[in-house]
Amino acid sequence: MAETDWRKVVDGLLLRSAEPTQEQRDIASALVISLDPGTPELVASALLRTHLAKPLGLTGTPLIGDSEYAYLKRVAAETDMRIPAEIGTRELLDAWIQVAWAKRSVSHLERLRPAAGDVVVVAERWRTERVRYGEISSISVDGRLNFRGGYGRGARPHCVERIVRTGESDYADLARKAREEAVSHNPHPERVTNSDLALLAPWKVTRQPSLADREAFREALVGATEERPMQVALEKHPSLLTNAIMGGSHGVWVRPQVQFGNRYMADFLIAILNSAGLHWILVELESPTHRLTNSGNGRASPALRHAVDQIEDWREWIKPNLLSARAPRENGGLGLPGITEDARGLILIGRESASDDAKEFRNLRSSRDRIEVRTYDSLLRVAEGEAPMILGYSDD
Repeated sequence: MAETDWRKVVDGLLLRSAEPTQEQRDIASALVISLDPGTPELVASALLRTHLAKPLGLTGTPLIGDSEYAYLKRVAAETDMRIPAEIGTRELLDAWIQVAWAKRSVSHLERLRPAAGDVVVVAERWRTERVRYGEISSISVDGRLNFRGGYGRGARPHCVERIVRTGESDYADLARKAREEAVSHNPHPERVTNSDLALLAPWKVTRQPSLADREAFREALVGATEERPMQVALEKHPSLLTNAIMGGSHGVWVRPQVQFGNRYMADFLIAILNSAGLHWILVELESPTHRLTNSGNGRASPALRHAVDQIEDWREWIKPNLLSARAPRENGGLGLPGITEDARGLILIGRESASDDAKEFRNLRSSRDRIEVRTYDSLLRVAEGEAPMILGYSDD
């Protein structure tokens, strides 16, 4: 259960440190137990249970250690709460800790006066100079601030270093950071909705490559001395790309010329839907005249290293910009639902020949960086059924 009014939460927390109830005092009197009027109600309950544990055959609780008492002492000190010099059992210790937590939460809720929509800056004290951002959605009965975006994100109020309200000068910037952080914590971005898929409708590819597709691509490849003719050919005949990765899919889409910010332009982005969700592939084209490896030493050629760097740059851009990458284009986003910073990559470069010695390198690159490296000829061979798929997403 959660609230949006911090005052109601404070009222509930104050009850945890209230004096014993009349019923508790009556039971204590009948059992000849000394119950200090200032004893919190939670602690009084624990005292009564501890006293009755043996005669009622209740499971006992172990004695506490010095480190456990030290933790309680530290939390209690934050609100100047008085605690006994000695606490016998863990049940009593836990009751005192809950009271100390409640008092601490009350203190910081009154400091923050949080409301839904406020952005908080949370210090992660176990990490040097690391902060988190969250946009408050509600407040739990124990005082915890819950963040928009779900997936259990939130913070205890005592961890909040700053609260920023609507209208403050840096609210928009911090709210964006909070929403980016929420998006990045989605454990299943691949689980997209039909509305998400509707964003991709203009680029859906619904058929296998035809004879005309294959021959048009072959003719472009014969005379190409740079990547541009291949870009044009694949934009006109996208089925050549999708055919290479369509294994078991429920849909496939090809987006040409996708710009990441003001710095990068991806040649193609391919989305493939299967029973596990929506997955993206980043495609970089290089010239058909470039080699995959250097002649003689088998190492990556300068052109191939450049292509790998390009894909890594795109991934680095996506990582802090997931919110804008996934948002609809009409809202200023890129319209790439479910994309992640570790999206697989595909590099198309060069031609195949009898002297091609790059197979081993291609396999290494695929396993190390999730980047497949293939020649343009491989697209034709897959389309003609002479080679296995380049990227084999399975439908399971």
